[in-house]
Amino acid sequence: MLLAMASTTAQDEGARRTRDPAATRARILAAAERLFAERGYDGVSMPAIAEASDITAGAIYRHFTSKAALFFEVVRRAVEETPRPASGAHAGIAGLPAAVASYSAKTSKRLRQMAVETHYAAARDADVRRFLRRSLDHDIAGLAQGFAAAQAAGEAQPGLDPKLLANAVMVFIMGQMHLETLAPQLVGDPAWQKFVSGRVAALLGLLEARSRKRL
Repeated sequence: MLLAMASTTAQDEGARRTRDPAATRARILAAAERLFAERGYDGVSMPAIAEASDITAGAIYRHFTSKAALFFEVVRRAVEETPRPASGAHAGIAGLPAAVASYSAKTSKRLRQMAVETHYAAARDADVRRFLRRSLDHDIAGLAQGFAAAQAAGEAQPGLDPKLLANAVMVFIMGQMHLETLAPQLVGDPAWQKFVSGRVAALLGLLEARSRKRL
């Protein structure tokens, strides 16, 4: 009788998990992130992720259309869950130098790992390459728009090309993502974060309030 009850309970639990799309999606993402971190993008298949998520190989495609789509959702979640510094009263561009500097923090290690894996996968997978290109173009366009608005509001030095600034900042960010390879001793270094924040502020031509009044 106890075995029958246990079997029924397990079946009921399995049915509940199957009927809850949000819970299933969360399990898929957790399993995918773990497997991508352990094996790399090339070493993971959708059936393997499905098995680790306790669902069928076919069911996983009801949540994600491809491995590339699932991978980018994992990356997006890593970006959202990585602690970012508060920008205080000055949102947007004014908070960007501190945000770029924070990518070298120890708490951003997970994000850096995912970024490196993204670049590696993009060189080998056309779908990942398209996702990455679309994402970068979107981010660069958003940065350029923000820089232009800051210049128009007198918050940043006029005359600098917003598109070139956006690309320069993105190159800076990409360098931070590869810090474990380029300069591992700088990971978590407060002096480096302060230096990066100052250099990005100078690059953007951000102006303090007293400087704006003189313009």
